[in-house]
Amino acid sequence: MHANRRFPWQHLAVLLASAFISGLLPAPVAIGAALAADAVWEGSNYLQVPVRLGSDTRLVMPEAFDDSWEREGEVACTLLDAHTLIIRPRSAGIEQRLTLRGRRSGTLYLARVSSALPYVPVVTVRNLAAHEDPPSGRSPPTVVGLLKAMMQGRAPAGYQVQRSDRVLFDQPPYRVMAQEVWRSRHQTGILAELSTGKPIQTLPLVPANLLIRIPELGTLRAMAADDFELDANHVSTRIYLVYAR
Repeated sequence: MHANRRFPWQHLAVLLASAFISGLLPAPVAIGAALAADAVWEGSNYLQVPVRLGSDTRLVMPEAFDDSWEREGEVACTLLDAHTLIIRPRSAGIEQRLTLRGRRSGTLYLARVSSALPYVPVVTVRNLAAHEDPPSGRSPPTVVGLLKAMMQGRAPAGYQVQRSDRVLFDQPPYRVMAQEVWRSRHQTGILAELSTGKPIQTLPLVPANLLIRIPELGTLRAMAADDFELDANHVSTRIYLVYAR
């Protein structure tokens, strides 16, 4: 079984994401075709994960992880081991976004899983973002670094934190109201509450459906949330947004 979409973690983080997928039966690899590819996670890019109907894609992560799929029903996936996800698409045309959270480091990995990418059966991920933010905290944090700081409630050097009650999004079934704005010269982080009415059934939070554009802050680079499923007993969650100029 693959990991649950609701991560059993106090500060569950999930960004604008992508998904991993692959085929039902292994397909022969053409002579001269690539058998494996490296994908480098730098903290601000999408991992490119190719899939193909009739083939398996093995995604090898640098650490054990939890995953959150955009449309889980389109794929079948299993864990080969704590670091390796086997992905099989259930249809020929796949284009998904998936978010993964490293259990050891808390790193948030964003991926694009697509049948339009040149197929390789093995994708191995290396994480460079874990080494980008120096311990001194004197250099500006990366997108992932700012997300972690907001989740921990610790403003990095050079950031001003202001209270806010601005409504950022109000389209059923979601309403998003800002609580805090973390500003620096080049990045802005927003802590907000996402709420909904009492849903009849479990309501998944899909980042693709919550593109909150604030032009004066730049481009939305990342989104995370404490929970990615709401229900009648749990109608709100805190979310985290990072914008960059």
